[in-house]
Amino acid sequence: MNQIKEKVNPITLRSKSLIVKSLIELMDKKPYSEITLKEIAENADLTRQTVYRNFAKKEAILEYYVDGFYNDFINAISAKSDITLYDLLITYFEYWYKNREFLKKLVDNNVYQILLDLHLKYLNSMATDENFKDLTFVSNNSYFNHFSAGGLWFALKGWVEDDTEKTPKEMTDIILNFYQVKGLNVKDMKRE
Repeated sequence: MNQIKEKVNPITLRSKSLIVKSLIELMDKKPYSEITLKEIAENADLTRQTVYRNFAKKEAILEYYVDGFYNDFINAISAKSDITLYDLLITYFEYWYKNREFLKKLVDNNVYQILLDLHLKYLNSMATDENFKDLTFVSNNSYFNHFSAGGLWFALKGWVEDDTEKTPKEMTDIILNFYQVKGLNVKDMKRE
């Protein structure tokens, strides 16, 4: 991606990491809705001022953490050459399979919406990236990206709710079969 990397203070990065870790630990112990920024600060052994300086609200902590997941995913898919829809989907489901415990926490705590918002953000940024220009799953049309993001989001959510019983390959095949059944342009979708 053509993102400008800004310099970040190492102390700020450390604080953010501790804050995220604290929230995730607390989510193992109690519902997200009952966790306060004060508890997050205490659990991280940081002052509330440090937490508020980095994150105005609890949701911002999750957004920051999930944003890191999406950056990692984009880096993983961008490392491939001649990306097909199959490559994108299999990498997507393999990536989230590795992080399924965290996804389950989001679903169980009813804060899974954060993924949809960030997924849409990254789909829109992929639409302007040359690496992804030939994918049928990404478009310069924001409505199409809303459709794609929503479909993938609900497929991922359902998969997590079913305890990821299907493999990433099976999930990829389900999505690809939808495209084939609907007669959509699936040129170079799947490698044989």
